[in-house]
Amino acid sequence: YTREEALHSLDIRDIYPDDGAREVMRALRSDSRGGKGKLKSYRVEALSKEQERIPISLNASIIYESGKEVATIGFFYDLRDDLKMERELEETRLELYQSAKMAALGKLAAGVAHQINNPLAGVHLFAQLLLEEHDLDSGAREDVQRILEDTNRCRETVRELLEFAKQSSYRSQPQDINKALSRTLFLLEKHAIFHDIELRKDFDPELPYTECDLQQISHVFMNIVLNAAEAMEGSGVLGVATEQRGSDWIRITISDTGPGIDPQLIPSIFEPFFTTKEGGQSGEGSGSGLGLSVANQIVRNHQGLLSVANQEQGGACFFIDLPVRQPEKAE
Repeated sequence: YTREEALHSLDIRDIYPDDGAREVMRALRSDSRGGKGKLKSYRVEALSKEQERIPISLNASIIYESGKEVATIGFFYDLRDDLKMERELEETRLELYQSAKMAALGKLAAGVAHQINNPLAGVHLFAQLLLEEHDLDSGAREDVQRILEDTNRCRETVRELLEFAKQSSYRSQPQDINKALSRTLFLLEKHAIFHDIELRKDFDPELPYTECDLQQISHVFMNIVLNAAEAMEGSGVLGVATEQRGSDWIRITISDTGPGIDPQLIPSIFEPFFTTKEGGQSGEGSGSGLGLSVANQIVRNHQGLLSVANQEQGGACFFIDLPVRQPEKAE
């Protein structure tokens, strides 16, 4: 408001939203806000002339004359910058806490994995020797074969633990994501679980390159695609698409026609050891709850973002956003 407006036409009720003016006066007249007739650092919202709600800290007093209220005086302090700084500090604190938690969890996972690996290798070796060096009846051979299969499942979990704990740098260079996806899908199409799944590809032919470690990013694609196939229980439509988003990002979208994800579980889906799989299911992570956590960590290490949402028509949709990096001529 202009000075003239404040002096001649502004009503105190215009300054506060709703019934705010009455609430401020009630607070001023009480003894609980710094003494009767005083307000100290009272947080409230004020309205600008354009009706924008602005958080303020109010210091105010009632002016008395012969024991009667004749006016009030107030000082407003705009809290927007302070609140923004508080939010940024809280976000930074949470990020630091999460980083420390993940580092500690990684060290624990690596230690457990190495302790399990040696006896597991022995179990696998001697089970293999039983099959190769002894004439076992069919029932015994099936039992030993089951030991080998379960041992391989355990080794896969150990591999995921070590991958989760790994702190090594990536061998990054500009890559054609369309080619990387095509190679991954070519390998997975031979998998038995894909026999009754229709694959729909929609690749942007002008998709720019992104800098990444090809092996690591292929691991992400394979993990999410296998999860989608398992969610559809081997029957449905799997969609894989690529597109450029603005000048700085590319997006890989992997969708399925499965049952989708419980909305209450979505915030936890990338947490380590979180899983909705049964313990005996096959696939990346084998129900360990590390598959998507490792995938998320890989994408973040590439300065990207992995997210998920349910589709209106049913099924889940994973989005992998990666920064653009065009190769130089020398490369």
